[in-house]
Amino acid sequence: MRKKSLKSVYIKGSVSMCLAVGIAVFLIIITNLYFYAPFSEIARLFAYVLIGSFLVGLMFGFVISFIISDMLQKMNRQIKEVTRGKYEKNDLDLIYQEFNDLEEAVVKLSKQAHEQSILIQQKTNQYAIEKEHLFEEAIAVERGRLARELHDSVSQQLFAISMMSSAISAGMQDSMPLKPQVEKLEYMSIQAQGEMRALLLHLRPVQLEGKKLSAGINDLLTELSNKQNLDVRWQLDDLTFELGVEDHLFRILQEAISNTLRHAKASKLEVSLKENEQTAVMRIFDNGIGFNKDDRSVGSYGLETMKERASEIGGTLKIMSLKDTGTQIEIKIPIAS
Repeated sequence: MRKKSLKSVYIKGSVSMCLAVGIAVFLIIITNLYFYAPFSEIARLFAYVLIGSFLVGLMFGFVISFIISDMLQKMNRQIKEVTRGKYEKNDLDLIYQEFNDLEEAVVKLSKQAHEQSILIQQKTNQYAIEKEHLFEEAIAVERGRLARELHDSVSQQLFAISMMSSAISAGMQDSMPLKPQVEKLEYMSIQAQGEMRALLLHLRPVQLEGKKLSAGINDLLTELSNKQNLDVRWQLDDLTFELGVEDHLFRILQEAISNTLRHAKASKLEVSLKENEQTAVMRIFDNGIGFNKDDRSVGSYGLETMKERASEIGGTLKIMSLKDTGTQIEIKIPIAS
């Protein structure tokens, strides 16, 4: 269906109204004054009335339609601004109160719609965060359960195998043909125990459980030195961080220690946490076999994850490693005043 122009409707309506008024006036005049006038004068008067009524209606229609159309165009611009995200009322200079009221209603509704969309986004983000927290808690619980089961079953069995193979090896003479195989079995069981301890360290939940970072690191390294055949040394300043920063640093340290136990074949591990000119520096060093950082196989070491964690707390992570020399990981983060 073809849509009509508002201007043409106003002009046609105005012309029609003026013509109707003009004809009515003409009939009144004819009835009262020109009843006995010649026909030519009556025809001339009728023509003047029609032309005058038409011109007045046309002019009046143009003026009114221009005013209304101008205000509607201003309102249209206001609505377009609203759709672009500008929710403030513009100075449109609308001369009629009804249009001002309409403008204010449009702006009010737009603000309400914007607020509703923001509220929906907040609810969605909140739901996503809560869902992520629940997911992380479920993972932590399951990892803890796996760690307990592995410690109570596989780890104990590996320890028993190690002790039995050691006892068998001690009771065998060097000339016996199975002596090398038993010694190899003993070595493999010891290696498997080390791998299991590293795996348990990796699986165990990494929350600090309300402790300060230095206290949590101290407990972790004390337990490591007691359970692992590794010379562990540490120096820790009593630094204070936000809870999220401490959690990320603790996770980075745990990942680095897990890598050392599983891959480095190191005999010594050193950890330090120091303050240097409003910067906290944590260094983790082992004297293991090292690795080539360009080697794709080191992707399983979780190095990218450690770098991402350092970046999330506004810090940097540097890895220095040489083959058969060792590996040092250095994390630097600014200390809040």
